[in-house]
Amino acid sequence: MPERIKFSELAHFTDKQKEARELVAGNKFILYGGAMGGGKSYWLRWQLLELLLRVYAKYGLKNVMAALFCEDYPSLKDRHINKIRYEFPEWIGEFNASDHNFVLRPDYGSGILAFRNLDDPSKYQSAEFAFQGVDEITKNPEETFHFLRTRLRWPGFKNVKFLGATNPGGIGHEWVKRMWINKQFDSNETEAPLFAFLPARATDNPYLDASYLKSLEGLPEDMRKAFVEGNWDIFKGQYF
Repeated sequence: MPERIKFSELAHFTDKQKEARELVAGNKFILYGGAMGGGKSYWLRWQLLELLLRVYAKYGLKNVMAALFCEDYPSLKDRHINKIRYEFPEWIGEFNASDHNFVLRPDYGSGILAFRNLDDPSKYQSAEFAFQGVDEITKNPEETFHFLRTRLRWPGFKNVKFLGATNPGGIGHEWVKRMWINKQFDSNETEAPLFAFLPARATDNPYLDASYLKSLEGLPEDMRKAFVEGNWDIFKGQYF
């Protein structure tokens, strides 16, 4: 275990991911997204890990729980669980395959990053999370988001955060665009100023292979606009 290490030496954020990280400080509901290949999933899991490390370092809170949600378990496994096994160093924590939790070691506060699915959000009705992340949030209905907000709390801690990452399209395209891109809220929304959106494109990711970019450019025009340009101005028939 290193005696002293900076978070930037652990998470190799791109310049765009660093911008998203800066948004977290002054906002509560952050959406990072747009085109495919922008490094959204990587940012999401590492940003949640940093929040757990910081809540212990700054406030001394132990056993704090964060949750990283996907629409189903296979997506969790493919996008995140299979990757943290070699991304997260062993000296910082350990993944428990039986309950799908990554638990930080006591020296770092014993915080928990729980990997959960959203096949039935109501099963989290009694749960509490200081930090939440939803990967591909547009794959979920608006009701799921509002329900998760009711689970966004932690005893003795007020600076809770909700992080989202997504491409345009999906069943939730319309409501996500309305809130984060167009900034249109219901009259009873009390936290509208705390929503922030940062667009990302594949060209923002220097680690992406050029052949992948070329493949995306060959998609049909409607898909190319959404997945290469991160264009949210697609009609309902193009919600994939």
